[in-house]
Amino acid sequence: MNRPPRYRPSLPLCLPPVSIGSRKREQEVSRRLSSGVLRSLGLAILLLSLSGCALFFRSPDVRIVDVRVVGLGFTSGTAEVILEVDNPNRFGLEVRGLDYLLEVGSRADAERWDTLAVGFNPDTIQLPRRSEREVSIRIPFRYQALGTALGAWMQGGDIPYRVQGELKARGPGGERDLPFRSSGTIRP
Repeated sequence: MNRPPRYRPSLPLCLPPVSIGSRKREQEVSRRLSSGVLRSLGLAILLLSLSGCALFFRSPDVRIVDVRVVGLGFTSGTAEVILEVDNPNRFGLEVRGLDYLLEVGSRADAERWDTLAVGFNPDTIQLPRRSEREVSIRIPFRYQALGTALGAWMQGGDIPYRVQGELKARGPGGERDLPFRSSGTIRP
């Protein structure tokens, strides 16, 4: 005859059986756990405060202040572009390069943008904390895009532009690529 297996209640493995003196042991374990948690929490807060700058990099604002033609060739030229770079961070940045795309717009057709220049400037720039600095970079440009810029200038005097890219920046928490984007007008 097959008998059903007997049911045996078991105690959970995580709770030790209660005995005399276990209350004191329980308080000791609780004290050790809470001090370990407090140490871990304190260490986490310390690390966050030390690396807080690295976690909260803010992208600098980049605007074109002036453009000067410094060289002309058969199909392209070179311009010196003066950028105003505003570092909003609470710490200084060392910029180790700048990827950029510079476009000029048409006044007649608001949807038309021609690429004036694309490139990388490898110059190292120091940006003090919470400060603005003018930076000069030389960029090659294509004559093809100058038609759009010339048309915009003849129609209204100002040339619409937009610039975007990434700053290769180094700060307290390491290196980051900080994107930037701005638009405005250039008055030649």
